[in-house]
Amino acid sequence: MLLVGPEDNFNRILSERIGASLIPMERRVFPDGEVCPRVMNEVRGSDVILSLRMKAGRCKPNEYLLEVLFTIRNLREHMNSGEVTLVMPYFPYARQDAIFRLGEPLSSKYVAELLESSGVNRIISITVHLHRIGNFSNLFDRTEAINLSGFESLAEELRLLDLRNPFILGPDTESINWARELAEFYGAEEYDAFTKERDIHTGEIKTTVKKIDLSGRDVVVVDDMVSTGGTMANAVKAAKEMGARLVVSAFVHPVLAPGAIDKILGAGADIILSSDTIEWIGSRSSVVPIIARALG
Repeated sequence: MLLVGPEDNFNRILSERIGASLIPMERRVFPDGEVCPRVMNEVRGSDVILSLRMKAGRCKPNEYLLEVLFTIRNLREHMNSGEVTLVMPYFPYARQDAIFRLGEPLSSKYVAELLESSGVNRIISITVHLHRIGNFSNLFDRTEAINLSGFESLAEELRLLDLRNPFILGPDTESINWARELAEFYGAEEYDAFTKERDIHTGEIKTTVKKIDLSGRDVVVVDDMVSTGGTMANAVKAAKEMGARLVVSAFVHPVLAPGAIDKILGAGADIILSSDTIEWIGSRSSVVPIIARALG
């Protein structure tokens, strides 16, 4: 078994845990934006794990998807690899899991079909944002799809913080599932969520805050991802106003558009905790152990 991917700590540790040789990968981008990912050594006849992450801040899902698709096709058709397992910790376009307005694409399904047609045999991802489709495997016809929980790694890191009487809080209606999941992994007894309305035309967010007595308590505001930071910031600010002693902003996927972190800190967050599903220097929690366990 070979692991193909950039020579970063994520892949070095993953390769050590599963006992696979790490084959370096070059991620070249031409001046006009075209990508040219290059696998640096032979893989002929070997089963391959392709481990490739998107970058935070400058997230370019289109560029990332082409890197992944080109590399899988190259491995299967020109480098004569065996089976290919894709480690895709953050699954792009998952939020578009329904047609919300006339004429919009069902993007999550289209991405799945592109990956499947590339020849990938198995995909491992983390906390895929699929509220209306339900199961990650429902996106695929032939490819085995495994959706692991990133909240397990967040819970392990939270235990190191020695929180006082912790309360797990989701910033919007959909995040009640994330709040419940984190509470179960962490062992917290109480969790709840605010509600949120998003204007589908303008993207403007309105958070509806329910009154919760958080006086003197440590609050973990949790979501699956943070992009602009607006939803998270609103919830952090509300938790502080309700008397929280300390507020942790915790999320699995650090998409983090420019200004997102400043927005969350400006709202009063004391600690920011994110996993490393996306390349970000501020990640404090690693999903490598759960991926290694799934790879067996």
